[in-house]
Amino acid sequence: MIRRMSIDNLLWGAPRIHGELLKLGFAVAQSSVAKYMARKGDPFEQDWGTFLRNHAPHIAATDLFVVPTIGFNLLYVLVIVRRLGANLSGSM
Repeated sequence: MIRRMSIDNLLWGAPRIHGELLKLGFAVAQSSVAKYMARKGDPFEQDWGTFLRNHAPHIAATDLFVVPTIGFNLLYVLVIVRRLGANLSGSM
């Protein structure tokens, strides 16, 4: 019954369902209601494939490393690589 109420009333949280069950005569703890509610994902949540397709033109790979020279000096090298024209539509 808890799962069904949470699916039918998506905006209701555990306190609301707990109160409705108490009105119907069911003595159940609010923590039990929260435990058995249906898990609902965020309908606006992106998966990784969608994120990568949306942001592919703006993604860059960076690397920072040190190169010791013959004279025992250190050169700090920063490399930034940006792939243009990335086709991610078939990868996810």
